[in-house]
Amino acid sequence: MAVKGGIKFLRKRVRSVQNLRKVTRAMKSVSSVRLRKSQPVLYNSLSFIEDMERILKIYQGNDVSYEYERSFSLGSGVNKKLYIILGSDKGLCGSFNSNIIKFTQGKNIDGEIWVFGKRLTRFFSKKFNIQPYDDFWYDFSYEKFENIYERIQEKIFSGEVSEIFCIYTLFKSVGTQTPSIERIFPVSVHLPWGVKQIIEPSFEDFSKHFIISYVKARLFFCFQSSITSEHAARMRAMDMATQNAQRVQKQLILQMNKARQEAITKELIDIVSGKNAIESQQI
Repeated sequence: MAVKGGIKFLRKRVRSVQNLRKVTRAMKSVSSVRLRKSQPVLYNSLSFIEDMERILKIYQGNDVSYEYERSFSLGSGVNKKLYIILGSDKGLCGSFNSNIIKFTQGKNIDGEIWVFGKRLTRFFSKKFNIQPYDDFWYDFSYEKFENIYERIQEKIFSGEVSEIFCIYTLFKSVGTQTPSIERIFPVSVHLPWGVKQIIEPSFEDFSKHFIISYVKARLFFCFQSSITSEHAARMRAMDMATQNAQRVQKQLILQMNKARQEAITKELIDIVSGKNAIESQQI
């Protein structure tokens, strides 16, 4: 089968696919290294949250009934919600951002919206009035998170928001990450010892410090889970791209060999035909 462009065209395509395969394999290696660095931070964050929850029983939602509970808002009672949506600044990570978009579209978003990541900003800016945070994930660190949390804490104490929700990608394993929504604030606490308690200096002072620390830890877990999921998604996407490039490369090499064989066979036929023609003339 003749190939458009001939052997030179196929050879050029093989080199292009080889170069692309090198790039995707390198990106997979980089994402793998970043994933290994990110996972311990995520697991330590989760362990810290579990230790805090052992101090006081904390639950989310209003469908749980205890003998004695306290729900802390620390605000002025203003009914205003804040939604924090976490995506990525870079692409080439499979369906990481599209899953968050589809998940968010199924929710009733009504309130102030903060969007982290260029990919999500492009989409949500057309539908909502958002506060974008572009290039936030570049060199992500706890210090960058603290700067964001200071703004959130100001809104909590000033009473500008009554509820805070975080929409992010929950990291379960290297092969499984799922979009999730979590109510970060307010926090409901179950007092295991009942109404009678002795806490110094006072339960209100203790709970205020405890809940602010818990909200900060929970929100950091969401941020860390999102960036860890991004690395895992990009590693899988680049692994699939590398495998596809290898498969295409084999197909192109096979086509190139067939084209070369056809060209050689055609030249041999021309040589043999010429030789037979000369011999017939000599006779």
